[in-house]
Amino acid sequence: MFFCGTLTAHAESNKVSFDAEAVLPENQQSDVSYYDLKVNPGEKQDLVLKLHNTSSNQIKVIIAANNAYTNKNGAIDYSKSGVKLLGSPSFEEMISGSQTILLAPAEEKEVVFHLKIPETGFDGTILGGFYCYEDKSNNEEKKEGFSLRNKFAYTLGVKLTCTDKEIKPKFTLDKVTPGLENGYLAIFATLSNVEPVIKSQMDVHAVVTKKGEEKPIKEFQKKVSFAPRTRFELPLSWNNEPLKKGKYELAMDLKDEQGKKWQLKKSFEINGTDEKLNKQAVKVNNNTESNPLIYWLLGLTAIIIFSLIWYITKLRRQVK
Repeated sequence: MFFCGTLTAHAESNKVSFDAEAVLPENQQSDVSYYDLKVNPGEKQDLVLKLHNTSSNQIKVIIAANNAYTNKNGAIDYSKSGVKLLGSPSFEEMISGSQTILLAPAEEKEVVFHLKIPETGFDGTILGGFYCYEDKSNNEEKKEGFSLRNKFAYTLGVKLTCTDKEIKPKFTLDKVTPGLENGYLAIFATLSNVEPVIKSQMDVHAVVTKKGEEKPIKEFQKKVSFAPRTRFELPLSWNNEPLKKGKYELAMDLKDEQGKKWQLKKSFEINGTDEKLNKQAVKVNNNTESNPLIYWLLGLTAIIIFSLIWYITKLRRQVK
């Protein structure tokens, strides 16, 4: 479902000015609209895309051939070039470079990319995609001194397999670090899908505890899709509560659509430097639990008040 030719929009005021579709070859393995190909070691093959300018103006379309990766939202993404994966070969290593195509009004054009499979072949799944978008760098709308770059993009996925060898998934939780996500306090869990396997729409249940304790202080529930051999940072919101110095543990339970489970754990520490993020955050809920000094001052004030009452009462008795 995440490989198909999808259209993403980044501005409501824009209009779609072109269409893009995959011209599926004979080694297509399924009835899907993206490239789902069985390839052979050392094989060379042309992948053909068809572009259609649906506007009445000349347009310039950029087609970037990119590796698939998992983004910070836990979704498989194709929009960045040069993303490094955990091992080779990758889609970008096997496909010819990105292209810029000029289209006259209403013109249709086929664009060819060259695919070269390594002589040794590969096991598992290689995943990439053609990220197609209009280059509007010369005609950006300007308003009150600001540049508004409206951008629609088509993604045509490419899924390649070479052997029938079954690969077992392997996930790791590499590190956990405190930080800011869009200005809000969070921790970042660095996750890796080590093997060339796609795992879609996995249920991720995460719990943070203080080191050596069992009571959860934070819980998270997310859906995450893992691209093959990807490493990424998954932000987990700290719910606007201040970071406190101490040692913690993050435990994550992963469950796939077939019910198979993986358990990951990682210890981490919040130190004094990390606490400075509280002052940089957009919002922090100030509560008395976050500062023991407040309790100490309240207790001291109560003692002073009771002492004064006792002393005044004693003086009055002496006067009588």
